[in-house]
Amino acid sequence: MSQRIARALLTVAVRRWPAHLREELHHEWSAELHVLAEERRHARMLRYAASLAIARPARRSVPVGTLLTGAWRVARLVLVAPLIAMALLVASFVAMNLIIGPLEYVLPFEMDLQLPLATLFTLGAAVLLARLGRRWTAAGAPTMLLFAVTVPGFAFGVLAHAVFSSTDKVMRHAPAYAVFFLGLGAVLVAVARLARAGRGRAAWWTGILGAIFIADIAVMLPVLNANVSPEEAPHLASAPVWLFTALTDSGFGLPSPTGMQIFIIGDIVELDPFLYLVFAALALGAVTAGSRQAVPADREVAAPAGAETNGSPSITPRWPK
Repeated sequence: MSQRIARALLTVAVRRWPAHLREELHHEWSAELHVLAEERRHARMLRYAASLAIARPARRSVPVGTLLTGAWRVARLVLVAPLIAMALLVASFVAMNLIIGPLEYVLPFEMDLQLPLATLFTLGAAVLLARLGRRWTAAGAPTMLLFAVTVPGFAFGVLAHAVFSSTDKVMRHAPAYAVFFLGLGAVLVAVARLARAGRGRAAWWTGILGAIFIADIAVMLPVLNANVSPEEAPHLASAPVWLFTALTDSGFGLPSPTGMQIFIIGDIVELDPFLYLVFAALALGAVTAGSRQAVPADREVAAPAGAETNGSPSITPRWPK
């Protein structure tokens, strides 16, 4: 009977520790109980099991400075990095205007260069943001990292329309933002798995192609929901190229979109494709780097405070960084 009680207490004790430590702890503590049971020291065995069940798992004290550093790392990824992304997006269009302005009376086709130049500068901003995401990532909580790199992008996009546009614009663009950032989150799950497996190049290509695919779908939504006459609306068969039309102001020689249809696509989606570019790059950089850092590196810690021993060597379960 005493052995059953001890085993029940041991089960309670093991469940209080992180899942990746339980098997090792259960094995070592069971061996300790077995020694005490063979020596018929039932009272000592029960005291030992009870001490394990009520003792707090070993935890390291965290200095205030470390807590503040952790808070700053979260804040810079969730708040500062999205602000930088929006600032770089604006800077891309400012740079485009600085180049197009002097060409206004020089080249007859300077208007055709606006969106291609803006896309080129935005791609440069995306590269910088991917590197920023790699430096500012946070490892150890994959789910929270996914939220940290998707929710702010959705929030900043909706907030920008709410502040600088109108409620109608929010209602038009918010569903597209929801589709993009939810889809991006699903893509990032696959990216994280590849990165943890050490397949960095595959992770990046999966993220890039997946983000383009999701952005293509997100661009379709406001165009399909827009109140446009059938004569002017772009043909549904051309929907897969609408993202690239919005980025380049080109119909690529296809029967659709052409002329007014190209203008309508750009007028409806506005800056959405560019926003998708910068936030996808930031997210990819953060997730690929964070997932590689999340590969467990074990450390040893002491047995739980207050637990009794029987003169045997101290139990040293592994604790993740």
